[in-house]
Amino acid sequence: MPRLGHKKSRNGCVQCKRRRVKCDEQRPCNHCARHGVECSLTLQDAPPPPLPQASSSTSHASGDSPTTSGTQSIVFSNQSDRERLKSIPSSSKSQSSESSKNDTPVLNWPSQQPASDQNPFNMLSRAIHERDIMGRFTDSVAVMDWQRDLQLLHHFSTYTALTMSEMDSIRRCYQVSYPRVGYASKAVMHGILGVAALHLAHLYLDQRAKWLVISTNHQNRAISGFRLTLPTITPENCDELYTLSSLTVMLRCASLPFPSDPRLSDPIDDTCEVFMLMRGVNEILKTSYVWVAQGPISAMLVPERLGPFIPFESTDLLPLDDLGIQDRFDTLKAIALHDSFDPAIRRTLLQSVAALSNCFRQIMVQPPDREPGLLLIWPIRIFPEFIFLIRQRHPAALIFLAHWCIVFHNHSNFWWLGDRGQRCVQAIAEQIDPEWRDYLHWPLDYIADESNVGKPGVV
Repeated sequence: MPRLGHKKSRNGCVQCKRRRVKCDEQRPCNHCARHGVECSLTLQDAPPPPLPQASSSTSHASGDSPTTSGTQSIVFSNQSDRERLKSIPSSSKSQSSESSKNDTPVLNWPSQQPASDQNPFNMLSRAIHERDIMGRFTDSVAVMDWQRDLQLLHHFSTYTALTMSEMDSIRRCYQVSYPRVGYASKAVMHGILGVAALHLAHLYLDQRAKWLVISTNHQNRAISGFRLTLPTITPENCDELYTLSSLTVMLRCASLPFPSDPRLSDPIDDTCEVFMLMRGVNEILKTSYVWVAQGPISAMLVPERLGPFIPFESTDLLPLDDLGIQDRFDTLKAIALHDSFDPAIRRTLLQSVAALSNCFRQIMVQPPDREPGLLLIWPIRIFPEFIFLIRQRHPAALIFLAHWCIVFHNHSNFWWLGDRGQRCVQAIAEQIDPEWRDYLHWPLDYIADESNVGKPGVV
């Protein structure tokens, strides 16, 4: 006779089935929570957000973006640029879907940004879900190994931390302050161990598969803890959130995708996800700056970390003409105003060009040992709609992204950035429509010159 109150079920989690114990089917279940492992029931509750879908047309408020009133005053860098733009076919508002296959694509502007773009951390859940992590781990790897974790923590503090910055105060913060935050936060500690394992995967090619799986396991657990903390930012958890969000950016930048995961290995889509993570760090910091500045990781916020972080409206920035790149940005502005683009798209493109030009003006006056935090300048100032345009492979957005990759490539001496800028520019050159490819000469030439890595300025 069955026991009273006993109910047989086959819906328990994978981990309990492996251990042959009864699962209470909570999300996460009690056994997984007690052992500190990711519960497969939690993964089932977090399906990947839908990919962006085009919808009805809308535009930005006029006060938030540049206008197109200066169309007639655009100065082309040379006659060939003028003729090249004229030769690109324009599209009318009544263009059919068939003709758009041959001409410049016409996008249906989304009335609301997709949910995956509204939350900068949703793509982490999507990435975990699509990799089907639980099916990849062997029991020996998934089980916590305290000796291995001590090895990873030692590696992070003695080696990895020294590669994160050129400033001693920032290195010290990674070496000492980040682990201290991790002592009180399992999620942060898993993030630290994940970065250390990924660093080892980059260093030891013969053991890459081993360290990659270990790193992904720690990332999974870190993000699981992140989901529980993120909804509310308080003085008590702000250090944890900022520390973990910054580690997450590094993990995403340094990630080595599984060969069977082609979407994550596309450099353009991957860069969009890095942008969303960078914007997420900025959102956390905007809410908690005063609190973080008074805590153990305050060294991360010193002005010196970004060099003289001059506000964009400041007159202290050198003019583009003095930097020798005025012609290049005149051409980019002319591309943004191409008559085949809808007005809302033009405004978004013009705002992106303005932010990009100021990004170049700011970076080109920095010393050779400038901080990689400068890479945040453009991604956090562009409109979210611009990232949507990149994902839709809009030609102008791809051209602007390729020019920002010059800055990315300039910082590729940091292992966790590596050749991302180079791979992204090459992917853009392969995917962009042929009639727009001539505008990629500068980015392609720049990344082909190895002497530009770590070079002061970007020209």
